[in-house]
Amino acid sequence: MCQIRAALPPQPAARAGDLTVPDVTIVVDVLNGFCKQGNLASPRCDAAIPKILKAVEARRQAGDQLIFLADTHDSNDREFEVFPVHCVRGTVESEVVPELQPLLKEATLIRKRRYSGFFETDLEARLRAAHPEQVTVVGVCTDICVLHTVADLRNRDYRVVVPASAVETFDGPGHPGDEVQRWALAHLKGVLGAHLLFVSPSV
Repeated sequence: MCQIRAALPPQPAARAGDLTVPDVTIVVDVLNGFCKQGNLASPRCDAAIPKILKAVEARRQAGDQLIFLADTHDSNDREFEVFPVHCVRGTVESEVVPELQPLLKEATLIRKRRYSGFFETDLEARLRAAHPEQVTVVGVCTDICVLHTVADLRNRDYRVVVPASAVETFDGPGHPGDEVQRWALAHLKGVLGAHLLFVSPSV
């Protein structure tokens, strides 16, 4: 049976409002539940936080509007038929990691319950109002919520940039992190048409 629900209400931070700058950066699911604690917490994703933070700070300084997506589920969510219970509404797991919390003061937080940031949220309306020339996407997991959000951005003809060092996925049974990461980056570029941004290790 298909669940039909109203869109989750966005949670604008103190200084958030209508998007008024030409470009947007979307930070996907950099949450405690994927990085710090819980059934799906991954050391790989946790280790990526400094590079994600660096990429977000660079885009913020360039004038981008920041939008954080946060996986947030009810306790009986049908997604738990696919993945273990994670990021339940009201728990620490569903909150942005401490390292990125200060950025929420100048950002908009949108909670979602599926892989794409567009599903049952107002992300599309916010982007339509912003008319960004470019949308930068960072976060976790590269092959799941990052990929599905980028796919929906590209389906709407947004120019998408993905800093390759600022997206990450997890290691697990049947899910070798390095191999899946390579596949996901290739799919983002070769199939979806996102621009991958690579920086040298010395930068």
